[in-house]
Amino acid sequence: MGRFFSKSRFSISLLLLWVSISASNGYSQSSLTGLRFVDPDLDKISFNFEFINNLIIIPLLINNSDSLYFILDTGLNISILTELSMGDSLSLNYTKQVKLGGLGKGESIDALHSYGNTFQISGVRGDFQHLYIILQNVFNLSSMLGTRVHGLIGYNLFKDFIVEIDYEKKKLTLHRPESYKMRSRRRSYTLPIILDQTKPYIYATIVQKDGTRIRVKLLLDTGASHALWLDVNSDPDLKKPEFVKSSYLGTGLNGEIHGDIGRIYGIEINDFSFKEPIVVFPDSNSAAVAFGVDGRNGSLGNEILRRFNQVIDYTHSQITLTPNKFYKDPFKVNRTGVEIIAPIPGLSYYTISSVRKESPGKHAGLKPGDILESVNRKRVSNLSIEEVYSLFEGKPGDKIKMVVRRNDLRFVTYFYLEQYI
Repeated sequence: MGRFFSKSRFSISLLLLWVSISASNGYSQSSLTGLRFVDPDLDKISFNFEFINNLIIIPLLINNSDSLYFILDTGLNISILTELSMGDSLSLNYTKQVKLGGLGKGESIDALHSYGNTFQISGVRGDFQHLYIILQNVFNLSSMLGTRVHGLIGYNLFKDFIVEIDYEKKKLTLHRPESYKMRSRRRSYTLPIILDQTKPYIYATIVQKDGTRIRVKLLLDTGASHALWLDVNSDPDLKKPEFVKSSYLGTGLNGEIHGDIGRIYGIEINDFSFKEPIVVFPDSNSAAVAFGVDGRNGSLGNEILRRFNQVIDYTHSQITLTPNKFYKDPFKVNRTGVEIIAPIPGLSYYTISSVRKESPGKHAGLKPGDILESVNRKRVSNLSIEEVYSLFEGKPGDKIKMVVRRNDLRFVTYFYLEQYI
């Protein structure tokens, strides 16, 4: 598991693929204490979640804090606090300094390991919880998602409950394992999960253009908003597609992540199949820490997982997938070459953070730091960051009109969306 994060619907997928955690003085799986329903008579609890750029965001109280917002991440075996905003207050218990390592080419970063904390999530409580606090805000999650995000939570939620995720209603239901009864659903399919330590894996089949079919072991990763990443070095039969684009993919704990982006012919998950999903192939220097872990060939992220409502059952090592209304959505990509951030999370005010070389945005004269005012006559002050990116994901050849402000000067530019991949 690792995490890196860039900003479009495609590349946002990859922040949360690249926080590979290697903490000295860490804790074992057996030392994790459980979460429980506050009301012992309840068999289940449901609550709504936010779903932004393919990431599930849930409210979490730590000790006596106000609501903090954490990304729900099956690929993460610890809980991480990545940032606090002005006005946030949080008291922590028993901290000690550790080093966290992950993807990228730099050095490990400093963090605090705090234990003995109380977590509360909508009628669920856990005492003596562990939390890692990153001392440098390397991800800028709130700015990239346009809303307040404080961290990530994973295994310690999934290990204690059967977790039902309804992507259509944006509702999460936690079931008591001993009282849960599986309901028969039309078109549902239950397949095994391989739990390796704290991480869930499933098997799928990659279909290549020449008809080659390759069975792959994929990390089930709700904390990654991409569709799929693959390590072509993990199997001699796995090949990159003929047409890929080299790209800066984002930032990990230890620095920049680079690799290739392309579309493979297809992927099959038992009876379910998807044609031409967008796949990331991180390079060996950037992603060496994730390659070969637990015999994996890659990871399956939320751009595919969101197409199913799911019941994730660690108790019985299985997952039930039910296709939903998103099942046939096309796999889209940002065709402008322009990435944006929200400097003030929660406010619809966006600036350009980067412009890819030889992209339509670059040829149109756009630069990092430009303030975005409107896209195709739509004022961005009325749009979420996700709605802005949806305008960047049109068809090749679509015309884009942008109004931006630079150094108190306002100008208009036009360009056409590229094929890209």
